[in-house]
Amino acid sequence: MIHNPDIQSGASGRIEDFKNGTYHVHFTLFWEGKVVVTLFLMHPSEAVSALWKSRNSWYGNVGYLCKFTSPGKEVETKCGFNLSKEEELCEYVDERDEEYFYAVKPQNFSCDSLTEFKNWFTLATQLSPLENSLLVRCNSKVMVILLMQILILYFFPDSSLETKEKCKTGEKLEYPSGYVMNNIWYPKTCKMQTYHEVEQLNACMKGKFFYMFGDSTTHQWMHYFETKLKNIHFLNVYETQWAQKHLGVDTERNIHVFWKHHSRPFMFLLFASLREERSIPREIDLIGGNQYTVIAFNIGVHFRLFPVHHFIRRLYNIRRAIDRLLLRSPETKVIIKTENTSDMEKEYEGMSDFHGYVHYFIMEIMFKDINVGFIHGWDMTTAFNHNQIHPPETYVRNEINMLMTYICG
Repeated sequence: MIHNPDIQSGASGRIEDFKNGTYHVHFTLFWEGKVVVTLFLMHPSEAVSALWKSRNSWYGNVGYLCKFTSPGKEVETKCGFNLSKEEELCEYVDERDEEYFYAVKPQNFSCDSLTEFKNWFTLATQLSPLENSLLVRCNSKVMVILLMQILILYFFPDSSLETKEKCKTGEKLEYPSGYVMNNIWYPKTCKMQTYHEVEQLNACMKGKFFYMFGDSTTHQWMHYFETKLKNIHFLNVYETQWAQKHLGVDTERNIHVFWKHHSRPFMFLLFASLREERSIPREIDLIGGNQYTVIAFNIGVHFRLFPVHHFIRRLYNIRRAIDRLLLRSPETKVIIKTENTSDMEKEYEGMSDFHGYVHYFIMEIMFKDINVGFIHGWDMTTAFNHNQIHPPETYVRNEINMLMTYICG
């Protein structure tokens, strides 16, 4: 990345791999003055090979437990994506979308009585001691800093060349996509509007229904709405834990906001309800859509612990669901947020940003040439240099600004 701490600016770069041990790193110089170039050497190539092999050869990073209930009794059994057929299993198969989940069938319980599940990091490993030694902290995300003084002069014969149109859906997922300066995100090819005042947010959201699906990073959006928009009343949906559904309404302005975590795989350390478990494609299929409807989602981090074909299959099914939605309701706005980068302090085997980097390029291919908007979490968290999966509010506000820019004229 490049940055200038004096003006709180930063931007990511693009790496060109020549497949022979040499690389080019390309940067767009967005500002005049000092530029600090920081390179992060994430993993040696041997570690990348080990991570890829480990991810796609087993399901042992995560343990699953499912709870079945009936009047007056309950029982817990093993469950997951890859169980031995030696025991009688309950099979939960979505034949259309070709997705599946299994649980050991408890005696005297119907498979339909599955109500809750939880999971945990097993801390098991597929890696040899030598491969694990490549993933210790001193060998991962090593920082190299180069300092250069650069003065860049711009010449604009026609000042109109500086004018950018407001960001709109239908633009491609691009990297790098912009830069940050003084804690404000500036997209490279379009203009982001700011909605820092409550009145501005209310005016933009008025009359709209927001459906948001994802993980804790889109849950931060809902928390932002809860803390900033006191006019929205959030209902008690009679669920517990942070990942419960959130539903808020503003009857005066006819605003409806809804957040729900995406379906399995999703990490819950305590038992969570499965009573209304639906994948994002199935959720989208239930939304009629119109010019007042906004669907926003993110997906990825919780898939890092499982073979990559699960992520590809889910994205493919989401793409098909969006295609169906835009056929019946082309006015509906669909916004996709990419994964955030993380601090990478532990769980390298299952949670390394290498897996998120792979996800980014899969997403770029899967959602090519479709009328959606992108919020570039991967690019933006790199430029802001927060190095945490849950960045502070100053960052989240910029994601909200991008969301509102896409949906408001």
